[in-house]
Amino acid sequence: MSDRNEPLLVAPDWGADALAVVDLAAPEHPEVRLPPVGSNPRAVAVSTDGTRAYVVNHDDGTLSVVDLTAPEHPVLRTVPAGNGPCAVVAGLVDDQVCVAAWADGEVVVFDKEGVRGGPPRRVGSGPCALAAAPGGGARRVCVIDETDATVSVVDVSQAGAPSVTVPPVFVPGVTRAAAVAPGGRFAYVASRGEDAGDGQVTVLDLNAGGAVVGDPVPVGAEPRALALSPAGDRLCVANYGSASVSVATVDVESGRVGTPGTVPADAHPVAVAFAPDGGVIHVVGQTSGILTAIRADTLDHTAVPLGGVPAGVVFGPDGHHSYVTDQATGRLTVVRAAPRKTAGIPAGEGSKPVNVAVSPDGTWAYAADSASDKVAVLDLGGLAPLAPVLLGPAHKPWDVAIAPDRGFACATSPESSHLLVLTPAQGNELTGNGDVTVTPVPLAPGARPYGVAVTPDSRYAVTADSATAMVSLVDPEGGTYTIDDDVVGCQQPTGVALSGDGRTLYVSDFAATPDGGQGGQIALLQRAEQGEWQQQGVINATTGLLSGPHELALSPDELRLYVANYQNGTVSVLKRDTVSAPWSDATTVTKSPTPMKQPYGLALSPDGGTLYVSNAADNHGTVEEFDVSATPATHRRTITIKRNASPVHAGLALSPDGAYLYAVDAEHWRTETGALGTVYGIQLSAGNEMQPVATAPQAHTDRPSALVCRDDRTLCVVNQGKKETPGPREACLAVITLDASRLGVERTETRPLDKDDLPYSAAISDDGTLCVANFTSQTVTVFGSKVTPVPVGQPGASQPWDVAVTADGAYVYVTDRTAGSLRCVRLSDHHVTSLDVGQDPMGVTSAPGGGLRAYVADHGSDSISVIGPDDTSPGTPKVVATWQHPRITKPESVSVSADGAWLFVTTENSRELLMLDTRTGTPRFTVPAGERLTGSAPHPQSAKHLVYLADEAGATVSVVDTTTLAPLDTTTPLGLDVRQSVGVPTTN
Repeated sequence: MSDRNEPLLVAPDWGADALAVVDLAAPEHPEVRLPPVGSNPRAVAVSTDGTRAYVVNHDDGTLSVVDLTAPEHPVLRTVPAGNGPCAVVAGLVDDQVCVAAWADGEVVVFDKEGVRGGPPRRVGSGPCALAAAPGGGARRVCVIDETDATVSVVDVSQAGAPSVTVPPVFVPGVTRAAAVAPGGRFAYVASRGEDAGDGQVTVLDLNAGGAVVGDPVPVGAEPRALALSPAGDRLCVANYGSASVSVATVDVESGRVGTPGTVPADAHPVAVAFAPDGGVIHVVGQTSGILTAIRADTLDHTAVPLGGVPAGVVFGPDGHHSYVTDQATGRLTVVRAAPRKTAGIPAGEGSKPVNVAVSPDGTWAYAADSASDKVAVLDLGGLAPLAPVLLGPAHKPWDVAIAPDRGFACATSPESSHLLVLTPAQGNELTGNGDVTVTPVPLAPGARPYGVAVTPDSRYAVTADSATAMVSLVDPEGGTYTIDDDVVGCQQPTGVALSGDGRTLYVSDFAATPDGGQGGQIALLQRAEQGEWQQQGVINATTGLLSGPHELALSPDELRLYVANYQNGTVSVLKRDTVSAPWSDATTVTKSPTPMKQPYGLALSPDGGTLYVSNAADNHGTVEEFDVSATPATHRRTITIKRNASPVHAGLALSPDGAYLYAVDAEHWRTETGALGTVYGIQLSAGNEMQPVATAPQAHTDRPSALVCRDDRTLCVVNQGKKETPGPREACLAVITLDASRLGVERTETRPLDKDDLPYSAAISDDGTLCVANFTSQTVTVFGSKVTPVPVGQPGASQPWDVAVTADGAYVYVTDRTAGSLRCVRLSDHHVTSLDVGQDPMGVTSAPGGGLRAYVADHGSDSISVIGPDDTSPGTPKVVATWQHPRITKPESVSVSADGAWLFVTTENSRELLMLDTRTGTPRFTVPAGERLTGSAPHPQSAKHLVYLADEAGATVSVVDTTTLAPLDTTTPLGLDVRQSVGVPTTN
């Protein structure tokens, strides 16, 4: 006997004298095989283990035993089964099979292989239907005797010796609709009643010989079909004569049926079926051609036109599809079930998952556990938890996001005001079960970030900082990248300067003439988009009076540019009238009577009034201080860097508060083979002699060429290393944290530079972006700040909460709960547009496919605001619609299906997922999915029809199949009667 990996559906095909075996491997496009059986097959049953099907053939009075494990499903044997057999039930004690012989008024019992187990047993007149407890091992069979309106009970507990309980129970107007509860004690039998008016359901205690339990339960007229939920706790009756369905609760202990609720159905409902989880009921109307889908708990219902003359309905074992036969055409129609919860993935004992992010390939997910310092990791294929990611005791996550390229993920920690960046410890991509490195990135003090999203290009994480009225753009790699040589356009880059916003870059090009003559240029670069640089032109040697330019300094108003001319001992001063005007020569800074020698480094005071220039004069290095507030500049004083060491070509940096000046000496004059170089510093108000601050190798300085002050306590030192042999050493950037005196070292760390390059000077912008000019490769290395804050409101008057990035990466949408606004940040220039939406907007999501479409959950207004393009102002968003509905009550979170068709909404303290049609905003489905749903994440592949929901109170992530209720294509014509069909699970 072979195992079978796919579920089946079997039904008698009376048109072809065959058994229809429907393979549900592809449930929306089932394949059908038709092994021949006897004449006019009427009913089928399946063994407990799913290996045998039993078909009763009415016209030739036989039972066919079919092998369901073999590929062609051959008939193993056909045996006599009485006159006019019309019903069969299997899965009894010891795998016995019971057949009702209608013309004989008897039942016949067989073993699993079709061998008769004792003589026939007489029951009432016209036995037409059989029912037994589901699940296998049933001890009793309920027999409907249609002709004399009785119910007989057959005891099969002793294999080969069936017996009949006498006398049979009289049920006036009994119909063929009957079911036995799980466990086998109670049977439920539908009847038309005494006067053929409204119908009723009679409950029988099979343990007491079929004794009636309580009074019959009234239902609609002429009940034709009856079904019990798989748990036995609900009863559903299709009332053919009153175009209705009766649904009632059942007490599984006493068998008693509660007062039924009535659901209208279209004309002549003839068949009814529960989904395997009991949550959905499908009913078909024979003459209306309508399928009615009913939610078992609320009785909400939806009508779906099928056409034709549907005769029966049954769910497949997956519960996602039902199958309907058409009496007129013989076709089998596949119907997608309505949305429903299919699983719950535990997030960990005591957890409170509040938001979920699904990996781009849809195989795993992260869930932010707000009750711990963990991100839960979930296997979406196996529906099981994996090892969680530990964030550290100070961090409790609120929201999570995964980069589209899986290069990183991130989680917000409101209490610690950090963004936790998760990167793969091995390899280039995150996986569900791979090791993860967690890097806490501090945001502004007290930022309290809640929502987070990642840009489509996987470059930035964007947080909504609730306490500082900011969004933070976080670059997990620290913004490290290289501006290529063809963009820089310089022969020998030696110096750089940055505008305050970090978007304009000036690169000095030493560019000596072949004969060593004076010359050079300054390249002007502009960043059009994040990371996209273009050269806007050059300042040539003539215009700038340049002579071997090295370090640069830009005035605070960015209208003056200072250039250290290494070759002629001067500083060129360029000017412009506005930040968009061209540069021209303004003046030259010189020192007399003793000229400067090989000026290398520059530093400018925060007010732009004082210029510091390094001077390699005589036998020691100095810094010359000039007053440049007026023209011409005047020399104020000389500050000594290092005595008796020539030459000292020092890079300079001034602290942001203007109080401390720092210089570096590469110490080329020394002959040692190890790391060399010293950082010097001075408090400008306390003398004219610098003192050593950091020395090689303890401070990781190695032939330093330049330095910058990132803040008042942090120095970034550019180290060229050693290129010559023996013992070459690689270039690096040393980040030195100063102690409280600001003239000593607290700690040092390094970051690599291109090992083959010769980096020269550096510059830093207000947002922390650091640029280094590379002499050898003619490029510029950019170390962007990890965090770029963008104000989107006023602290105290604003409360950014959730964030979404448009699919084209052009906009960030941020809800502002206090201001009642949606803040729209254009990423190209950080321009902010504010839109008035509803009160207390919480969740926001953007539609897939690009464009400005987005949806906002207006928690305080019980509405959804819809964002779209403003036709009068291209590229600008506006509110294009507001959706309100009684079911949209205090919405908290929103997300959109991958195909853009459905908006998923969770509401305050909701146990249900609300699904809205994104075309109209009409609520179409509500899906019970948990105890306290807080956030949702759709599967990234639209064909999967799945959405994952954080259940804060349930400590799980719920999985909801959002497949919408709809009929699909039909199979080839069949003569099967799906009312007599049986779902067969796999056998492996």
